[in-house]
Amino acid sequence: MTEQLTVKQLVAAMRAARSDWDALLAEVGEGRWEQPGVAGDWSIKDLIAHLTYFENWATEVTGAIERGEPLPTSPYKGMEIDQENALIYQRYHAHPLAEVVHESQASFLRSLDVVQRLRDEDLYSLEFTRPAGVDWIVFDLIEGDTFGHYRDHIISVRAWLAAQNAAVAAESA
Repeated sequence: MTEQLTVKQLVAAMRAARSDWDALLAEVGEGRWEQPGVAGDWSIKDLIAHLTYFENWATEVTGAIERGEPLPTSPYKGMEIDQENALIYQRYHAHPLAEVVHESQASFLRSLDVVQRLRDEDLYSLEFTRPAGVDWIVFDLIEGDTFGHYRDHIISVRAWLAAQNAAVAAESA
């Protein structure tokens, strides 16, 4: 991203991405949220749990940095992303849909809360994150694990939905 966002603009971007995600979920229809095959074997429910895990992670890490506390340790530290994603899928796949949706909503609100506690300069300052022993900026974490992550999966779900709709149209023809 070339332009640096303020905290207020970041919150707006997070809300916009979440709104887009929620609108897409409504378009898919809750009746299809547990249907496998959206992304590999994953269902919409699995994607919601996946996004929630990463949103929670970004919130926990950002909150620890903001409070000057040690960073949480990921149970997936050192793993390749595909292996990490597979383990997250296994961890949450059997959870009931209502629980996954509730946790997703709560996670989003927590992420907004932690971002709103930051100062604009905290988003892009290595001086803010270095005491925690990291060499990245909070904005990159928030973007990658919240609103940017939503946008990534919106693309794949839209492709799946288009294929589903095309299949239904072909059967009707």
